[in-house]
Parts: sequence; C-alpha cells; structure tokens
Amino acid sequence: MKLFLKILFLSVIICALYSMPVMAGNNNIDIPDTILHAKRIDEIKFKSHAFEILGSLYFPLKEKEKHPLVIWVSGSGPSFRKIQSPQTKKLVNCFLDNGFAYFRIDKPGNGDSKGKLNDDSLFAQLSDIIVDAIKKLKQLPEIDEKRIGLFGSSQAGYIMPLVISKCNDVKFMMGSSCPGENSINQWNYLIGKQMICEGYTEKQSNKYVEMFNTLRCTNNKSEFDEAISFFTKNPIKIKSVNYDSSFVDHAKTWWPRDIDEKDVSHFNPIKIIEKLTIPVFMLYGEKDTQINPVQAIKSYEAALKKAKNKFYRLKMLKGTDHNMSITTSGCLQEIQERNNSRNYFFNPEYYAIVKDWIGVILKMKL
Repeated sequence: MKLFLKILFLSVIICALYSMPVMAGNNNIDIPDTILHAKRIDEIKFKSHAFEILGSLYFPLKEKEKHPLVIWVSGSGPSFRKIQSPQTKKLVNCFLDNGFAYFRIDKPGNGDSKGKLNDDSLFAQLSDIIVDAIKKLKQLPEIDEKRIGLFGSSQAGYIMPLVISKCNDVKFMMGSSCPGENSINQWNYLIGKQMICEGYTEKQSNKYVEMFNTLRCTNNKSEFDEAISFFTKNPIKIKSVNYDSSFVDHAKTWWPRDIDEKDVSHFNPIKIIEKLTIPVFMLYGEKDTQINPVQAIKSYEAALKKAKNKFYRLKMLKGTDHNMSITTSGCLQEIQERNNSRNYFFNPEYYAIVKDWIGVILKMKL
C-alpha cells in the first residue's frame, strides 16, 4: 500500500521562495503583476494533531476592515508557504487585487512545518490540517469568517471535499485539475497515458491498465495470480514516473486481501460533491495526462446536479496540461523538461477565468 501511494500522485507543484511585502499602503502604484501585491505577510503557527504547522498569510494592498480569505490546498509532493514562481505570484495577485487575504502552509516535512505524513491516512491528515488552519484564521480580526473558501489543484481534489465535510466554515471551493474518481482509477489513467507518451501502443497501455486494476481491486485469487504472472512476464519501465514492473514482488503481499472502501485508495470525492450546495468552480486542461479531465467534468456535473447545487461552473481549456500550462502533448516528460528549464507559462485564460470567478464570488451572498 505505501509503495503504491508513494508513486500515486505525480502532479507537478510550483513551490516557492519567500517574498517580501511590497509598497505597503499605496493602492495607486502600478505594480508589475509578477510581484506580489501584498501589504504585509504574517507568519501563522498552529498545531494539528501531532503536526506543527507554519503558514504565511498574505494581506492585500486594499484597505478593508475585514478581508475574505482563500486558503491554498496543494497537490501532491513538496509544498511551501513561500512563493517564488512569477506565474504563481501573478495568480495569487488575482485574489490580492480583489481584496482577498491568501494563506498557504509549509506541508509537514517541508520548510518549517514539523511532522511526517502517513501514506495510509494521507487525506485525513491533510484535511484535518486545513480544518485546523480555518479554526485559527477565522479568529483573526482582519478576516471575514463568513467569506472563507478553498483553492487547490490536483490532489487537492481529494482534500478539499473532505475539509468541507468536516467544517461548515467553507463557503466556496475553487480548483484546477481535480480528480473526479478514486485514486486507483486516477493512477490507472495516469500510467496508461504516460505509457503512450513514452512509445507504447494504446493496446499495450490498455492491457497494462486492466491488469494493474485487477491487481489492486479483484477479490478473485485466480485473477490476482493472473495479474501477477502478467507483470512478471511483461516487464515495463516508464521513465517519467520512475515506475517499473519490479513492484510486482511487493504486490504479492497484497493477498489475502479485504478491500476496505474507507481505504484512501478507494476514496471517491464525488460522493461528497453529490451533497455539496456551496459554489463550486472547477477548471481542467484538455491535454491533462495525469487526471482524466473529461471524466472529471462529467462526474462533477452529475454530482452537482444531484446535489441541486444552485451555482457551479466547470470549464475545459484547450491545449492545456495538468498544470494549467500551454502544452504540445500534456505528457509528464514534456512538463518535467519545461519546468527544469523554467520555461513554463500558465495559459492566459487561466488568469482571466480565475479573476472572473473571484468577481462572481464577491457579488454572491455566501
């Protein structure tokens, strides 16, 4: 299980170096959009179970008695409170320029936050941290506790619904590239797409996905043994996810099994979305090879209709990858090469849509 979860989420997260406050107190200066439009940045410390968390609370230049608040919920992998990327600063400014305070943390084990996350209870731990952050932040006199929302990407699609199920203080949810299925199916999609990216045929990809799904989900011993035999006889190596068929030696320990639907791998966020009545805004890249954008939009659409949600927006961006960047293939290999060269740019439509949605939120009676 732990081996599986360690390779499960592979979305690229833009992480950060610290930025100093800029031009505090003057709202009329034309500041470049790649410099944070922050009046000040406060360090916020709090505890969540065994974790000691440190986050940064970015206050906008606009003077207000109380600010609406958006909390960033990161994807998988390392995540830091400090913001380095000009592209990310430009995105954060979409909130700051509209009077929002913006909060993000050092994930446990990163930066100055202490503690080690447990793979087998990852979603529960991360969602509890965000719930505890909300409890801390809503007590601040500068924060409008009636206008607190979540904004996240990728793995955040599992975390944010859990937070909302535990906390009545969240008034809207906004995200990009958030899965609409459990993480086993999400992994199947990712691994199948990366195989094609690296030269395998669609037929080969489909067969490997079928066998991997059998290995993870079947309760039939003969089917399980067949999948073990398949991976043993048909070695595979996928460079972009550092994945090869040697995992099958560990996979033999997965039997006998009693599949627990509460297991993190089987958690389907759509079950919570089906009950969600707060505003929901979700954006997807047409060429996402890490989560299935078509399936996700269809699942969100059906779930929100079932919930009789009165306000939601779902949008697909053409020529855009998992990280909301303009792409040729959407393959992880392309994303990694582009990020290593620091030659990446968010799709300009991403900023425009986020700004539009922020404006809608500000006009709503939450």
